[in-house]
Amino acid sequence: MDQHFNTGSVVGKKSDTHWGQAVKTPYAFGVVEIEDEEGNAQTVGMELIHQITREISEPITEISRIFTFLDSLWKPNIQTLILCIPLGTTMTVILRGTGVVYLKRDGHISRLRSREGTISGVVYPKDTLFLSTKTCLNGVSEEEFFSFFDHLSVEDIAEKLTLHLHTKNDAFGYAGLFVEVEDGVENTLQKEEETPKGDSGQTNSRKFSVPIIKMHALKPLGNIKKKVQPLIRLLQSVDVRITVILLVLFVVSITVGIIKESSGRKITESAKSIQEAERLYDEGVALLDLNLVKSRERLAEAKSLVDKTKQSVSPKTKEGRMLSDLEKKLAEILPKATKEYEAAPELFFDVSLLKNGSAIESFGMYEDTMAFLDTHAKTVYVLQLSTKNGQVVGGGSAFDGSESVAIHGDTVYVFTSNGIHTVSVRDKTVKPLAIKKAEDWLSIKAMTSFGGNIYLLDSGKSRIWKYIATGSAFSPLREYLLPDFFPDLTKATNMAIDGSVWIGFSDGTVKRYTQGKDDPFITKGVEPALGMNLAVFTDDNCTNVYILDPDNKRVVVLEKDGMYKSQYIYPATFIPTRIAVSEKLGKLFFFSEGKLYTTSLK
Repeated sequence: MDQHFNTGSVVGKKSDTHWGQAVKTPYAFGVVEIEDEEGNAQTVGMELIHQITREISEPITEISRIFTFLDSLWKPNIQTLILCIPLGTTMTVILRGTGVVYLKRDGHISRLRSREGTISGVVYPKDTLFLSTKTCLNGVSEEEFFSFFDHLSVEDIAEKLTLHLHTKNDAFGYAGLFVEVEDGVENTLQKEEETPKGDSGQTNSRKFSVPIIKMHALKPLGNIKKKVQPLIRLLQSVDVRITVILLVLFVVSITVGIIKESSGRKITESAKSIQEAERLYDEGVALLDLNLVKSRERLAEAKSLVDKTKQSVSPKTKEGRMLSDLEKKLAEILPKATKEYEAAPELFFDVSLLKNGSAIESFGMYEDTMAFLDTHAKTVYVLQLSTKNGQVVGGGSAFDGSESVAIHGDTVYVFTSNGIHTVSVRDKTVKPLAIKKAEDWLSIKAMTSFGGNIYLLDSGKSRIWKYIATGSAFSPLREYLLPDFFPDLTKATNMAIDGSVWIGFSDGTVKRYTQGKDDPFITKGVEPALGMNLAVFTDDNCTNVYILDPDNKRVVVLEKDGMYKSQYIYPATFIPTRIAVSEKLGKLFFFSEGKLYTTSLK
């Protein structure tokens, strides 16, 4: 369709309750205007356009199918829906709701349709249609509107009208579209009278005079030959030298004409590329709050198209300036679509303030409290995050061979080579070997407490051991994984629990297990792809999943269905080993070089 028509869009200001947009697919043009008092105008409009573009994704063979389709789409909050559909040698314009369609032909402008109905026919070269939604021309008289039709291209006319409407039209959500028929069509005329609306409720339709579209192939060599032969016969009576000079001048003029024609085609191609990039930009912006991944895809496509088009366009031309403006807008909006934030972690807590030379080597977190373990100093600490109040709760030879720590309520659990000790935060008493080392343990990679129960990640046996709290003691060892389920946990790096068990792996994957079996977790929209040696964090107080990606120096935030949400890029010189999050406090915590650092969530 693009080889026959040029288009120019007029799109007004948008609000939550009023939204309008031009529709341009490979097989149809149109405009829509939505008014939704509940504040969902954009959502309704984008869904409407999505359905139209999906339905008209291939050449249309039956216009009646489109009538039925549009009837099925209709909702009370649609103020205007106009579609302009080339079908064979016929152009069909369908108007639903309130709007107006104008036609300019041979310098004369007339209103084709201003009420619901259908009008069809064939079009002449240089015919220009204007599709207007309900409020597009508010505050503008027809005489004033007609004055915008001049020798300019439809893109320039649309730009002038848009600027004018922004100063005179206080309405929100309007849209308009200029559609110009290109040169190279053969004039054929056919008229039919308007058919009145019948009892069946079918929409009125009438025919208007229009031509069959037929592009003529360029035959530059044949044309040159026809022009050169008469010239040669004329010059046979003239001095040979003069003949040669005239022939050279003639060839040069033909060459210049071909170059100009080629340049004109390049400009037209560039204008179409810019138009497509602007459409992608508009869609990306509209999707920003609806679907972040789709928004980013549209904006990335727009940027790619702009970068490609810039290579063949001079920055001093009108097209070059348009590309520059669009490039600036993309540079401004892309960070919002990627939601990529620069993180500058600040020191939050240093346990050496409580004990000289001490460092954090393992941590556990429960609501507003963190527990820390220094295996070398054989000391256990707790820190209240909201007040930064820290204290030593245990230490000494009882913690020989200690490896990791967890916390639930006011009890800290310390994993040692002989078993698990418990430490009371209230009275700082230690209960050695509350859980004794089991013969089944092989290589315990991580320990986590959830609901007062203890979970051990055994990467050596690729199992997850579970101890259930029973009053002041624990049950015998149990398996969390189903007996017939044997995942490979040899590359596991850490574990987090929110009801499901989440495990990060050194091979660059994150897996989720629910009720003892695999619960597939597929990341969507993460760019670049996750690196290796991942560490995962979430809990039952977090709505999101947080992944430490050391290869890419970032923390990726995902919804629990795997959909990308945002990412935090930290400095290359900063080397965190683990992360934790308090969404209630709005804090992302990093453990690095034995200290606790933080940055704010956005």
